Amino acid sequence: MRERLLPTLVCLIMLTSLAPTTAAIGPGDSTIWGVSYDWTHFEGDVQNMTGVDTDAANEDLEEAADYAGFILETDQVLSGSSNFYVESWDQTDIVEIQDIHGATHQVSKRVTELTIRHGLLADAGFTMAWVDDSESIDIWYSAAQEIVLIVDATYTEYVDSDMMVYGGDLEMTGEISDSAELSMNVQVIAAGEVEGPEVELDYSLSMEIPSLISEWRVDEPMDYLYDLSEPPSFDEEDGEECDTQCSFHLIDGWLGNMDGSVTASEWAAMSNHTTEGENLSEEDFDELSDFIDMYNESGGLNSTEFEDAWNECCADNDDERSAGIIEGTYSTLTGYSLSVGINDLPTEEFGINLDAFNVQLSDSVPGEGTFSNDFEMASGAIWDWECPPVSGSERLSSDGSIIDVQCGIAPPISPGMAFMMGYSLMPAFDNGVSELSSVIQGQVESWIEEISGEDDGDLFVCDNGEEIPSDWENDGYEDCSDGSDESGSSDTFTCNNGEVIPADWENDGEDDCSDGSDENDDSSEAASRLERMVEALTESNLGKTVEAFSDKLTELVEDNIPSQPVMNLEDSCGLFFWDTNESRVVGMAILNDGDGDGSSEVLLGPNIFGVRNHDVDLNIVYHDGDDARGVKADILGLTNIREIAPESKHNVEELYNILGADYMPDLDQTDTDQDGVLDVFDQDDDGDGLFDWEDDEPLKPFRSSSDEEIETVPGPGFLAIASMLGAAAILAPRRED
Repeated sequence: MRERLLPTLVCLIMLTSLAPTTAAIGPGDSTIWGVSYDWTHFEGDVQNMTGVDTDAANEDLEEAADYAGFILETDQVLSGSSNFYVESWDQTDIVEIQDIHGATHQVSKRVTELTIRHGLLADAGFTMAWVDDSESIDIWYSAAQEIVLIVDATYTEYVDSDMMVYGGDLEMTGEISDSAELSMNVQVIAAGEVEGPEVELDYSLSMEIPSLISEWRVDEPMDYLYDLSEPPSFDEEDGEECDTQCSFHLIDGWLGNMDGSVTASEWAAMSNHTTEGENLSEEDFDELSDFIDMYNESGGLNSTEFEDAWNECCADNDDERSAGIIEGTYSTLTGYSLSVGINDLPTEEFGINLDAFNVQLSDSVPGEGTFSNDFEMASGAIWDWECPPVSGSERLSSDGSIIDVQCGIAPPISPGMAFMMGYSLMPAFDNGVSELSSVIQGQVESWIEEISGEDDGDLFVCDNGEEIPSDWENDGYEDCSDGSDESGSSDTFTCNNGEVIPADWENDGEDDCSDGSDENDDSSEAASRLERMVEALTESNLGKTVEAFSDKLTELVEDNIPSQPVMNLEDSCGLFFWDTNESRVVGMAILNDGDGDGSSEVLLGPNIFGVRNHDVDLNIVYHDGDDARGVKADILGLTNIREIAPESKHNVEELYNILGADYMPDLDQTDTDQDGVLDVFDQDDDGDGLFDWEDDEPLKPFRSSSDEEIETVPGPGFLAIASMLGAAAILAPRRED
């Protein structure tokens, strides 16, 4: 038996290494749903919804500029993807768990996984050239931004056979970052003078959470899963049991019967039967006047409007319940960078050192910690929320199966998971932000000290050899023992014509000496030069050009904006679906009344029996069942911005054509297929009809099936090779025996 064990283990390791590596996903019978969006379709979707063509808007800008007599070229590019998926399932094995009092309970597990991948690339730029005889203005502008959000969270909820909750465990990793670059060059020629300032600005902020683990245990069992299993009950006899929705039904009927004619006494009497055990006095009537007016003006309120008004005026807003204790650990990595470059401004002539404003600051701060807090949470669901014709109970189609669901408003994940994430992330973010803030503050203070010239090493040497800070010289106090630091030279200034003025009037930008000799640091000449340039531009046709551009653009924009939007967003409505047997949200939908008949169509969501899809086709995709499992499996391996938002899908060719080589100075000029389009911009390098990002071999032409070689078995990975070498080393002595 032992002789077979080693070869068996080696074979198992080799087989494992040959299998593709994937992150764990739920079982095949799990409930899973989510949405995905490709941001390359954003401009097209905006046009589909509003009728506004962003490409036409750019054309309007350029046409208006041409009409006004200058050149303007502009473009913007947006790409990336957003993915949000929720998967949940039950594990029937019975386990034991203790509450905070040490009592043991037999429970099973409900597992929920939240997967978020969001990555966005945005680029924009323009060039502008205006000329009027000897005056001209040229502007070159480029801006780029990258945003990424990654969340992987697994929540295990412990419930008994009666669906009472005894706590939960949370494991989570994540990352959020935002970075941007801005570059602008301006050249102004006027009055025979030239100014060409350049500005560069880069920044980035990021926070990673490599590990976050927390545990929540209850004081008493929680019943919030019942919010999705049975509708709230309305007990008109017992005021203490009457919740906000119950109060809505009672007050709605009561005010309706009273025709809105309500006295303070009547209100106080009625309130005894509607509030949560609290009687409202007559004095509270004044606080409710706006609420009653709203009721009368609208002819009634829906439950949401009532809840907002009720919570504002008379309800106890502390809906959170004590739910036990939460404890956990976390690790963070917070970073930032800031780079500012300003060049070719005439600042030195004004006594300003421009180099001091060219700064580069950056740091990365690791952090870790633990937390233990009282845990409070709130829960609830709105059962009577409706998006006609969708309301109450509906039937959905998913993976070929029919599901009976309840419609309304509810959190897409378990309330326990949502509050655990909030309580756990708060100390992690607080730690990361506070640590980074301290670092940034220290670096910024050092930079300010540097540019302000406050340097302890800048000293004044007294006549007797003593040293004092240089800014103590001529400050009105004798700091040197021989008094040599107070020379009195700074008290007055003598003009060239013999006039005497206060010393601090020298070089203050105004001529105080009648001969102007107090302004002697070249700043006056610089100011005069700039004044001449401004005057020359004012006398040119620049003002008329701007006015003509504005008028023409207004005219063009009015022609391209439809009088009525394709889709009225105010007629949109969203809701969630949940399975009352499992107390679990199974999907969501967004509907819109496209034809204005009072009956909405599905804009995003699953197939709902008896409800047709919207005529507007958007590129945001809803997935459930096996389709959602496939998408989730694909995005789990995406761990950085370049994978979530591939540069291959970020087509900046037009921007490159507008901005030129300065936009991408290191661009590879290779054109593999010699089609006149650089490889970096070519969407189909090998001419096989597939976009490069969809082509496994983007430089290998398509071959017919008769030309294809027989596929080979995948080569062994590192683990398999190590296994074979290890087995050889162990078996070698036996072979010699």
